[in-house]
Amino acid sequence: MKHTKNDLIFLLLAGGQSVRMGKEKAFLPIGKNSNFITKLIQKIKFFKKEVYLSLRSEQTKDYISFFPEDKIITDQNIPVFGPLLGLFSAHVLLKNSKHHYNALFVLPVDIPYIKLKTINRLINLYEKKPNASGFFYQSSTGLEPLCGIYHHQTLDKWLKDFETQIDSELSLQKKITNLEPKPDFILLPKVEERYFQNINTEKDLEFFKK
Repeated sequence: MKHTKNDLIFLLLAGGQSVRMGKEKAFLPIGKNSNFITKLIQKIKFFKKEVYLSLRSEQTKDYISFFPEDKIITDQNIPVFGPLLGLFSAHVLLKNSKHHYNALFVLPVDIPYIKLKTINRLINLYEKKPNASGFFYQSSTGLEPLCGIYHHQTLDKWLKDFETQIDSELSLQKKITNLEPKPDFILLPKVEERYFQNINTEKDLEFFKK
């Protein structure tokens, strides 16, 4: 596949430990014939964008029946943790493979009920300003870093600043807030907040089954 500098690609983050749920959230069922990861992949396909999956290396064997192995990105030896490690690992591997992507649309695997219009709204903003440093939602609980678009230059700068100890901040919220040039922020409509919530526990899951 030929890539251009205008490429926006999706990165699904599934490398968390799922401590509160006690099992891999990606494989939790939705109805009879679907689960979290297949539901999100189905939604992403609507936008006809390339998608990669971010995992810990030991998870790979459990995912290859759901996802092409050449689209799986495992955590690299970078001394950070959490979603930032997934972002940095994806950026490094895509850059080293000469994949000249322009920006990453990041989604966590534990929001399978997210509305297509919630995703599409950010894509529309990006297509108008593809060189902006990022696009993120503000909800009633604050800045939402894990449904957002990160320009490749933003990730490049963050990684270089970390490696040279210019900036050791690990919080995505703080890094986005301090980002220059400023990213674009958009209010998440109140009616979409329910479907935007991360499902971290069995109780959260039961809430959506009602």
